[in-house]
Formats: sequence, C-alpha cells, structure tokens
Amino acid sequence: MLSREIVTNDTYLTKIHKISSLREGATFDVAKYKQTKQSTNYDATRRHSSNAVDSNYEQNLGSSWDYCSHSNVGDEPSWWAVDIGAIYDISNVVIFGRTDCCAEWLSNFVIEVFRPCRNNTSWFDDSSVTLCHHQKEKITYLNATCPEQTVGKYVRIRLEDRNYLALCEVEVHGTFVENVYSGM
Repeated sequence: MLSREIVTNDTYLTKIHKISSLREGATFDVAKYKQTKQSTNYDATRRHSSNAVDSNYEQNLGSSWDYCSHSNVGDEPSWWAVDIGAIYDISNVVIFGRTDCCAEWLSNFVIEVFRPCRNNTSWFDDSSVTLCHHQKEKITYLNATCPEQTVGKYVRIRLEDRNYLALCEVEVHGTFVENVYSGM
C-alpha cells in the first residue's frame, strides 16, 4: 500500500527551510534569464544583451550569431547590465568572455552593484553604488569576489575606456535580501 503525503503550505515552507539550511552560505546564480540592457548594440538583430544570461556558455562568437552579447563602440565607454529583480547580497560575479579573438576588449573594466534609493524606473540614477571588482588585465574568464555587504538590484559591467564589450555569459551569485516594489 502506498502512503501519500499531504503537502500544506506550512509543510512546503518547512521543507524549503530544511533544504536551504543544508546549503548555508551557498549562493545561486540570480541573473539567469533576467532583464538586461547594454549601452549599444553591435547589430540590430543579433548579439543582444540577453545572450549573456541565456545559459549558453559557448565562448566562440564566430560559431553562431546567437552566442554572446556584443556592444558597439559609442561616445561613452561600453557597458552591460542586468536587473536581478530584487535586492540581493552579491557574493561574486562570474564572466565568460570570448575565446575566439579579441580578449583585449574584456580588460580595464569595473563590476558595479546598484541599490535603488527609491522605487523608480531608472536602473542607475538615484542609487547607491558599490564597486565589486576592477579588472585591468585582459581575460576570457573571471570569477570576481565582491566585498562583504555588496548589496543591490542591478549589476553593471562597464569598460573604463571606449571599446567593444562582448560577454558570452554572466553569472551573478547572491542571497536574497528583500523585494523592491514599484509604485505601479
């Protein structure tokens, strides 16, 4: 005879708490499939900012137009950003850059975390900013550890000079702090 467990909301929450207790200190990629934007688009129909959070870790941009995000060179230094949807304590940011060429494009950049001061629609205005990491040398892979209490809702990777920015995948690891509600 099979026994059947009745799961109530309280039972479910207790199970979730037990699972999260087993993973004390563990963080999760909170950027996957979230809303993104970048300073410019290299191409109007391909290489959009969302390609950097699509779970495709291919780092050879030449093998498909659908791999990686890619900015154009604009009047200001290029940047890419993700809205992780709530306030998180960010522990580290993992970046997968191009391996087929152009590693120098992913150098001299900063990783910034923005915490909105008010409920507004702007990603970067009226926010406190914490510097997670500054990378001077060129890279194709980076696992950047953020300082303790790097807390925010938006994570931006910004070049310090004018150049292309190509990101094949970006992971933002963190733990949930609080929701942010818009007045809409």
